[in-house]
Amino acid sequence: MIVDENNIQQLGLNDETHKGLDGEVLMYDSLKEVNASSQAVRIGYNAILHCRQGRIQIELADHRQVHVRHGQMLLLPANKLVQPMMVSTDVDAGVLLVSDRVLKSALGKQVSIWNKAMYMEEIYVLDGGPWMEGIKNFSKTIFKSGELRLRNEIVMAFLRMMGLMLCEALARQTEQSDTDADSTGNEKAIFNRFLTLLAKEPNKRQRVSYYASRLNISSKYLSTVCRRVSDKSPLRWITESVMEECYMLLLSTDLSVKEISNRMGFPNSSFFGQFFREQAGMTPIEYRNRREK
Repeated sequence: MIVDENNIQQLGLNDETHKGLDGEVLMYDSLKEVNASSQAVRIGYNAILHCRQGRIQIELADHRQVHVRHGQMLLLPANKLVQPMMVSTDVDAGVLLVSDRVLKSALGKQVSIWNKAMYMEEIYVLDGGPWMEGIKNFSKTIFKSGELRLRNEIVMAFLRMMGLMLCEALARQTEQSDTDADSTGNEKAIFNRFLTLLAKEPNKRQRVSYYASRLNISSKYLSTVCRRVSDKSPLRWITESVMEECYMLLLSTDLSVKEISNRMGFPNSSFFGQFFREQAGMTPIEYRNRREK
């Protein structure tokens, strides 16, 4: 099951939801008692959980267990397959769910740190620090206040600040971890090279075979590597990277849709509009106007 805003109770979250950025950011004050279930779920958001009291345990698709205790943060990338959480009776934890698009927009170029930590190093737990308490208090002010005129801008600024603090902690932790020399480690190295190549490619809208040839491997093997390491296909990574560039050009430039279409390598603006609508659920113009409002 894919856990999205409509069936979020599968995670064991309470009903009090604080939304931001048109539902692309959800904040829950606390966990509630989790119903026993054997059904694994994929969270449609990047999940950031701050355990303020008690203990939490989750089981990943490979049957590996992740334990979170008082003062720690649990980080899970979007669409990660997990079993329902087990929590202690005294648990107190807040949860922030952020869509892939918003997270990438907030982190900017530092999203590579998040990707490396989540998909290569598999660092899902961070030890607490004084900044976590500050973020908790600040988030309540932002999401619960109904009088903020610049709400979207403030939410994005908050997410960027929090995201960069997370990336700082993740970068320090990845520097201390050793890369295994087994086959899994080799696959993670290939995946990292693929993400690096994708980030540097000026015209990201290329076939999977293009990136595979640059890595001197077959398209089939690149697909196998991406799915094993990240649960996403290389085509999905390419599409998300293209959309990230489109979002940036629509919001931060005055380029017309036709000019953006040409810059992104689409054959015409109609094809670009169709592609964008399939991914974003709206036309490029609707997206730009909606964000401006």
